[in-house]
Amino acid sequence: MSNTTTAGVQPYPPGTRWIFRSKNGYVHTEELALSWLVGGAEPICEDPSAEGQPADVLWRYWAKGANHYHERWPEAFRPGEVHISWRVVSPMPDNGVFEGAPYTRDPRHLPRQSQVDEEQDDFLAHYSFPTHAVSGERLNWLRLPVLDRTWREDREDVGGFVQEASGWKPSPLQLAMDVVQVARCSGLWTPELALMSGDLDDGEQYALGNWLAEHQEGMDSDVFDALYAKLGKHHQRDLDDSISDWADSAVGDANWRG
Repeated sequence: MSNTTTAGVQPYPPGTRWIFRSKNGYVHTEELALSWLVGGAEPICEDPSAEGQPADVLWRYWAKGANHYHERWPEAFRPGEVHISWRVVSPMPDNGVFEGAPYTRDPRHLPRQSQVDEEQDDFLAHYSFPTHAVSGERLNWLRLPVLDRTWREDREDVGGFVQEASGWKPSPLQLAMDVVQVARCSGLWTPELALMSGDLDDGEQYALGNWLAEHQEGMDSDVFDALYAKLGKHHQRDLDDSISDWADSAVGDANWRG
């Protein structure tokens, strides 16, 4: 068996061990992996009411707020894009490696926090650069395995509902998640994502029209107008007819408009 790690570009296999030194001189020989967390997921999981909730229920609740980053930093985040935080960890349960991942401080992201981010330590502030325990080659951070995050009866990882509901997890050190794209690909798209979804296909417009017909009463007029504008002319006419039929039914007389 070859001792080299450069023969391929796939993730390092399980059991790959790395040598790195703490600032106090202690030498570690451990497996390393990447742990991730999408923005806004942690508060939802920390709420006691989340315990035992199905992953898709938590996903829908979380996804409705996916435009927060764009609304706060519109020049840095596209609609429906959320930040991803990364940690370098040891997958072994009793090992203590848990540090910020290097090379993830993109000044384009969280611009008002970039100075704070620069002052925060990452793995390389605490340890030397890891080298392969057999070949001595330097670690390629993009080949580290990305840990799965689950949300099941027997295990509820913080933010695990995202992967559990959608089947998606990020590539190593990916800095942002496109929530709308993931929702569309996994069948989790709902009309509540319409304002951050760009152009809607015909099926999405149909779903949005039905949803507006059901929820238009009491809806903020500016929100309704923005969602209405996402519909094509045909779907707008269908929605207008549905609202008129609802009004006729509520009044009890189709001639009430005179």
